[in-house]
Amino acid sequence: MRATLASFVTFSLLTRPSFGAIVDYALDIRNVRVAPDGFERSIVSANGIVPGTFIHANKGDTLRINVTNSLTDSTMRRATTIHWHGLFQNTTAYQDGPAFVTQCPISQNQSYTYEIPLGEQTGTFWYHGHISSQYVDGLRGALVVYDPEDPHSALYDVDDENTVIVLEDWYHTPAPQLETTMFSTDNVDLMTPVPDSGLINGRGRYVNGTRVDRTVINVQPNRRYRFRVINTSAITSFKFAIEGHRFTIIEADGIPHEPLVVDNFDIYAGQRYSIIVETNQTVANYWVAAPMDVFGSGTNPNLDTTNVFAVLRYEGASDAEPTTEPLVPFGTALVEENLHAVTRPRMFK
Repeated sequence: MRATLASFVTFSLLTRPSFGAIVDYALDIRNVRVAPDGFERSIVSANGIVPGTFIHANKGDTLRINVTNSLTDSTMRRATTIHWHGLFQNTTAYQDGPAFVTQCPISQNQSYTYEIPLGEQTGTFWYHGHISSQYVDGLRGALVVYDPEDPHSALYDVDDENTVIVLEDWYHTPAPQLETTMFSTDNVDLMTPVPDSGLINGRGRYVNGTRVDRTVINVQPNRRYRFRVINTSAITSFKFAIEGHRFTIIEADGIPHEPLVVDNFDIYAGQRYSIIVETNQTVANYWVAAPMDVFGSGTNPNLDTTNVFAVLRYEGASDAEPTTEPLVPFGTALVEENLHAVTRPRMFK
């Protein structure tokens, strides 16, 4: 009996989640009208913004996120759930979010609280609507779990909400209508819907549209920034580069990796990379480029796959776009097989 009790206590200690803080968030899922690329439309939002509210916590914490469904627009899905993309959900699969799989949808004017112990998991993640194609209408945002004992912490100086870079493809047409077209018997070529533009942190441009200001990423000279790049798209991949700056990849999809220096990388839907950028160039404005790779891109006259830019602005530089020609990524591209993980993550100690 004593041996059995001792074994049980030992097992309990080994499998219980780490003690940490309870980190509370509230997401009001509601329809708002926005024009992130200059075209105004109604969307499904998390707290009325694109991308949605940035969620962050530390290793060992528990996320407690209250989600309220305030959706009213009948042109889009009016039930909702949220999926926490990349989180293991070890022993908490019922908090994972896929509608009709791990939970019933959250009905209009109802709420649900997700409670997710993070355990040992750290890194860069994201969240999105998970009922049909709802997240294509805008319900997506960044989620970061910081590691106070990050093995790469000596390599960078800055890692905060201002160094998160969210990429997404953007559609002017509500997702249910795109679904109808995609699954129509007239779609004999099985073409997927082609987006109208690409966004970086909620801003982009489409052909002949209103000239929307580029997203500006402000930096100070001679600092080392950890940028967390997240592709929250439906179908689009991007090739990411920063004019005049090489960078070091240290994380892929929530897993720390041995540092690898490259000039650019392809990032596919759902993927995340952390890169270290040293701001050791002349004080100026530099292009952040993310040209898109979309099958059938030539079929949508609104889309210019090459016109996806933000601005990296050094402190002291003018309030203007770079004067150089827009960047076309070149140099050493990431070869994924050259990435080597530092550790394997664990959910529990």
